[in-house]
Amino acid sequence: MNSTFKPFLFSLCVSITLLISLPCLAGELDEMAARARNCGVSEAAVSQAESLSASTSPDAAASVLSPLLNCCVDQLPITPLETKLAEGVAKRVPPAVIARALQKQLDSYRFARELLLTTAGTSDGVALEIVGNGVAEGVARSSFSDFVATYRDRPGPLFEAGLTMVSLQGQAGFDYALTRRILDRGFASGSLTTEWKYFVRVILEARKHSIEDQAVTDAAVAVLDEGGPVSDVLPALGFTGRNLGGAGLEK
Repeated sequence: MNSTFKPFLFSLCVSITLLISLPCLAGELDEMAARARNCGVSEAAVSQAESLSASTSPDAAASVLSPLLNCCVDQLPITPLETKLAEGVAKRVPPAVIARALQKQLDSYRFARELLLTTAGTSDGVALEIVGNGVAEGVARSSFSDFVATYRDRPGPLFEAGLTMVSLQGQAGFDYALTRRILDRGFASGSLTTEWKYFVRVILEARKHSIEDQAVTDAAVAVLDEGGPVSDVLPALGFTGRNLGGAGLEK
C-alpha cells in the first residue's frame, strides 16, 4: 500500500469511529420525535420518551423512542410498547431497562409476523399479538413454531385458541409436550372449542392442591375423548363444587 495513503486511511477510520460513537444531539432527538408523531406513535408516548432527555440525556431518550418508531414503521402492534413505556416512566425504571424491554417486545412481534407469514401465509393481527406477547413473556419460540406448522390450516378461532393455550400454559411453566398432547387429542376428536383457551386456569387450580401436571393432562385428554367441556376437567380430577368455590374456568 502507498505510504502516503496509510495516514489518510487511518484518519478516515478514526473519523468514522468517532462519528458512530457520537451521542444523540437534542436536534436529532427532536427529528426522531417528529417522525414518531407523524408515523402514529401517540403524543403521550413521544412526550414520555422526550422527558427522559431532561432527566438523563438525549441518548437515553432516543434509545427508548427508537423501538416505538420502528414498531410503528413496521406496522406492528404499538399499544403494548406504549403501555410498557408509561409503566416504566411511572415507576422510574432506568431508561436503559425500558429500552431493552421495548426492543424485546418489538423483536417478539417481528418473529411472530415472520413465523405466521412464512408458515401459515397470514399476518392476522390477533394471532400475531398472541405469539408476540407470549414470546416476550418467555415462551419458547420453538413451541409456537411447532404449533403453527402443525395446525396452520385450522379455522381462525380454533387456531387462535390453540395459540393462546401454547402461550398461557407456556408462561405458567406447563411443559409444551403436555400442551401438545391436549391439543392433538382435542383437534383429532373435534372436541376442542374456544373455551379451552383458558385451560391454564384448570392447571393453576389443580396445582394449588398438589395435583401434578401429568394428571391434569390425562384428565383433559379423557374429557376431550368424551366430547366434554373444559369445565369437566376438575371434576374428573375429584373436585366438587365446594372445592372449586365457583371459580370460572371457561371465560
